Amino acid sequence: MEKSCGIVLFHSEDFLLIQHSVKLGEKGHWDFPKGHIEGNETELETATRELEEETGINEFQLVNGFKEKICYNIHKGSKVIPKEVSFFLAKSLTKNVKLSSEHENYKWLNFSSALDQLTYSNAKEVLVKAKNFLDD
Repeated sequence: MEKSCGIVLFHSEDFLLIQHSVKLGEKGHWDFPKGHIEGNETELETATRELEEETGINEFQLVNGFKEKICYNIHKGSKVIPKEVSFFLAKSLTKNVKLSSEHENYKWLNFSSALDQLTYSNAKEVLVKAKNFLDD
């Protein structure tokens, strides 16, 4: 099983989405900053490192008590590999993004626009849970 971790990042009423680079003529998908666990990193260390690598953002406040896991299958050649991604929730102290070369674009969007922009339904579910958590 592959494991990745990411952060649902918000600033005021807006959520940060990043667009992955176009591969093989496909339009890049929109998602939250996330990536693979390296070495003996904790899930939170991975999520924090990936956020900084992908967006340049390292000034944020973690929202305690939120952690959501999603599971899906990825295809590598003829193999199907299960993947688990854990998401944390954090408030960004800046809106200044320095996008990595792995990504094409970024947007700070309000909840409904972010829900429309996200490519995959499991990411949309994570966003809904994050918004509900913040509203409680």
